[in-house]
Amino acid sequence: MVPKKSIFEKMGLIEPKITEKKEEIIEIETQTENIPDPEHVPDLRNLDFEEQKPIFEESFKSKEEEEEEEPVSTPNEISDKLDLIIGAYEKNKMLTIDEIYRNAHLDSEVKKTIFMTDVYLKAIPENLPLDIKRETVLNIMKVSNIGLDDLLNDAYKRIDSLNTVLEETVATTQEVFDRNDTTIRELEKRIEDLKDVNKNRKKFQEDQNTMIEYEIQKIINLVEFVKPKK
Repeated sequence: MVPKKSIFEKMGLIEPKITEKKEEIIEIETQTENIPDPEHVPDLRNLDFEEQKPIFEESFKSKEEEEEEEPVSTPNEISDKLDLIIGAYEKNKMLTIDEIYRNAHLDSEVKKTIFMTDVYLKAIPENLPLDIKRETVLNIMKVSNIGLDDLLNDAYKRIDSLNTVLEETVATTQEVFDRNDTTIRELEKRIEDLKDVNKNRKKFQEDQNTMIEYEIQKIINLVEFVKPKK
C-alpha cells in the first residue's frame, strides 16, 4: 500500500520520502540486472565436491607425472627384443663359411685346425701314392707336435656347426614355403570367388536386359497398334 503524501509534498515544497521497503525493492531490482539467464547457470545441487576432488586433481597432473606413469621397458626386455630382431635377421642372412666358424667360436689359427693337414699335403709331391702321402703327413704332424686327435676333434666341431646352419636354413626355407603356400591358396580362393561374382553379375545383367527389352518391345507394339495410320 502506497503511503499518503503530506500537504507539503503535494505542494512540491519537500521531496517525497522513500520508505525502507521501496529501497529494498530498488536494491533487489538493481541486483537482478546482473543475474545470468537460468539456461546459463550450471546445476550444482547434486555436486559432491569431496567426491569430485580427486578428478580435479587428476586433470591437473603435470607432464612429468604422466610420463612417469607410462610403462618403461627394462634393459632386459629391450635386450630380449633386440635378440629377437637380430635372430630373425640372421635367419635370412647369407652366411659365409668364415662367419659360420666364427659364430661357433672355432679356432681360426690354421695350425690348430684340420686344415693343417691340407697345408702338409700340398707340400708333398703330387705323384706320390696316396698311402705314402698319408704316412708322410702323419710323420710331419708328429714331428711338429700336432696331435691327430685335436685335428679330428676340430673337424668334428666344424662339420657340426656347418650341419647346424644347414638344418636351420632348410627349416627356415620350409617355413617360408608353408607361409607362402597358405597365402597362395587364400589368393586362389579369392580369385575363384571373384570369378563367381563376375559370372553371377553377367547372368544378372543378361536377365535384366532381356526383361527390359521385352517390356520396351511390348510398349512399342502397343503404341504402333493405337497410333493413327498415315
